[in-house]
Amino acid sequence: MGKVFGIGWAKTGTTTLGDALGILGFNHQTQDFKLLDDLMIGEYENILATAQSHDSFDDWPWLILYKQLDISFPKSKFILTIRDSDAWIKSYRNMLKNEGIPTPYANSIRSFLYNLDFPNVTDEALIQRYELHMSEVKNHFKHREDDLLIIDWSKNDGWKGLCTFLSKNIPSQEFPHKNRGIYK
Repeated sequence: MGKVFGIGWAKTGTTTLGDALGILGFNHQTQDFKLLDDLMIGEYENILATAQSHDSFDDWPWLILYKQLDISFPKSKFILTIRDSDAWIKSYRNMLKNEGIPTPYANSIRSFLYNLDFPNVTDEALIQRYELHMSEVKNHFKHREDDLLIIDWSKNDGWKGLCTFLSKNIPSQEFPHKNRGIYK
């Protein structure tokens, strides 16, 4: 097996996936804002070097580079974490609210990654972008089901599906549901 790339959108359980992959023994890399800066200027050298030095990945920039990573790292596995669109937008908006007033830098990153006008973005536009990503991923892997796992942690998907997909034994440790939203 090659690398393992978590390519689900933010607020779909990417932190949970990263922790689970770490428990399974993968040398894991989560989001890295320095790599996002590189991505925004079209510089891929550091991104690919980071990918060379780790086994598994989640969050930005990995999720939007899945096509390039699929070519660069043959025999890799891809995991699309998903959740219901209504639950996703509620969680995403809650995350933004809990972060407080976004900096211009944060808005510029989000505008680039989502291809939307942050902070003046509607829920409808966000949901449309979220659903477009899922559709594009499914289409890319439509004839390669063994290379893509679609998983929804809210449906109690956990060790069994993940470990089967990755040909790993189910650990005795409880499945790590992480980063649950705090709603005020």
